[in-house]
Amino acid sequence: MHFEHIDQLLKSEYAFFLREKNNWSLTASPQDLELVAHALRVLLHAKTTPDFLPDYLALVDYQNTDGGWSPFSADNESTVWVSAFCGLMLIRGNRLLKNEQISKSVQRAIDYFLDTQKADGHWVDPRWADLDTTSHPVSFFNVVLGLQEPYRRADVLRSWERGGRFIIDNQSADGGWYDDDFHPSGVEITAHLIQDAVVADLVIDRRLSGAQESCAKGATKLYEWQAQDGSWDGENVDHTMDCTRSLMVVTRILNDPRAEEVIIRGLQWIFTHKNEHGWGDFPGEETNLERTCDGLDTLLKYKAYQGNDRQEVIRLWGYIP
Repeated sequence: MHFEHIDQLLKSEYAFFLREKNNWSLTASPQDLELVAHALRVLLHAKTTPDFLPDYLALVDYQNTDGGWSPFSADNESTVWVSAFCGLMLIRGNRLLKNEQISKSVQRAIDYFLDTQKADGHWVDPRWADLDTTSHPVSFFNVVLGLQEPYRRADVLRSWERGGRFIIDNQSADGGWYDDDFHPSGVEITAHLIQDAVVADLVIDRRLSGAQESCAKGATKLYEWQAQDGSWDGENVDHTMDCTRSLMVVTRILNDPRAEEVIIRGLQWIFTHKNEHGWGDFPGEETNLERTCDGLDTLLKYKAYQGNDRQEVIRLWGYIP
């Protein structure tokens, strides 16, 4: 399959995304903050962040006093996963917005993650597996370090290293990560952990012994898990997008050419199972905005992956300026 129509598809899907703004923007009404973070990531990678300052400031307004966020409203108990996603979008968006309120919000988020880390390096969120939960604050700290945020830098470095070590030490011998309650197949959690947590060390600091081997083993496991039709995890649209994106950044950093064919097959499957506008969670299901944001993000990252600047796709994770 040729991808000469990717720009046309992106234009059409981005226009649909904007038409749905009232259903993802905090400037319109209260929203699920995980969806909000997905939407802000689309804006970031579409390079339209400067046009949406009110959306970023609205997310700051939803921050709790402890520095975290709760999934659906302010002043409820903060949870780790959504807090890390929100913090990530704010620190990355603020490279363009340069807003003092957002800067202070990012610092409060750093405090929150330093305060909530457990002694062995992991974080806990009742909605997610511990390993998957831990990958998100580590990812946030990857960007804090990669973008040279000076606030509490020594504390961040220690916390980040402990979190990364917890993840690497809990990788299975076959290269995957598993959780019987949340991720029995291992697919989604493995895709998350190598892209969100471990691989950044290879371009930021190289402090984590075994990080390169861990990523290589995880990527190889994703190759093995891909179905013949190009999908992952029983035709799960979300997990197929996760794996496709994960392999873009991980194998670019590892300089592993084996991924090209796997990524193309994943994209072909994603294109084939798109609705008239957007994507559902499984083929044939109605469109939802979170999956549509994932689809846009996957296409935008593939454009960067195929571009002349081999570092550009790494920038779309925020690991380098």
